[in-house]
Amino acid sequence: MTAVAPAPRPPLLRGLPWSVVRVHRTALWLWIALVAAGTAWLLRALWLTAGDERYDPGCVPRCKDPEPFDAYIPLHLQGRAFALLPLAVAVFAGGALIGRELERGTAALSWVQSVTPARWLAARLAVPALLLTAGGTGLTLLFRWVWTTGHPEDRPGWYENDIFLATGPTGVAHTLLALALGALAGMLTRRALGGLGLAFLATALVLLSAGLYRSELWPTSWTGHDDPGTGNWYVEPSGAHGTLVHTPSHYWPLQLVETGIVLTLAALACGACFALLRRRTA
Repeated sequence: MTAVAPAPRPPLLRGLPWSVVRVHRTALWLWIALVAAGTAWLLRALWLTAGDERYDPGCVPRCKDPEPFDAYIPLHLQGRAFALLPLAVAVFAGGALIGRELERGTAALSWVQSVTPARWLAARLAVPALLLTAGGTGLTLLFRWVWTTGHPEDRPGWYENDIFLATGPTGVAHTLLALALGALAGMLTRRALGGLGLAFLATALVLLSAGLYRSELWPTSWTGHDDPGTGNWYVEPSGAHGTLVHTPSHYWPLQLVETGIVLTLAALACGACFALLRRRTA
């Protein structure tokens, strides 16, 4: 009697999601490496903060170390990397994820088999979106923890663009919008180079507009403080005795309003992708 060999164990992901991961495994490993490096970088900043002794209650601040405090330099660098992440995601989505597939004809080959165009596009959007949301949310939570740990005198201001994007859901929302804009750019151009170029320009325009007009998303408050050292986000000076500002209490309203707007744009971009795909494959 011949023994029957056991069937191979199926992978964790099967079907279309597994094919997306397999085809773009280099990008997946790069994303895992970036998340790991960002985590290590933030933990280093946390260690530097915990080891600082200049704020001894019996000592004047900075008396033990006259040099500028450098524990938050990693936060500035990490925040800048987080702010630039949507550009990298847009280039990947417009070039490799969608544009190259359409240019080489591999997408059309999948459509004539058992995969419908809508399912093909849904898998290529859902898998990266899930991975980006999971990794981005983890980094955001860790960044916020490190940012709130140190002394307020050395803490980067919440109103700085990079810090604002890295400490709340807005940064993750911009990443998802970049993915949707990249997919739409790839669908429009059907070329890898054209897709990544158009996606880069569209995402850069969105990020620039967000930085310029963020202060308009929530009403400013009147305060009698006109010293920039108060930590307020100054919008429009209005005299020596008072100033219209965004105070720290406006942080979450600004975060939630911008996140809602960005996610709405992402949903519209995804809807445009499916509408364009349906029109071309009808």
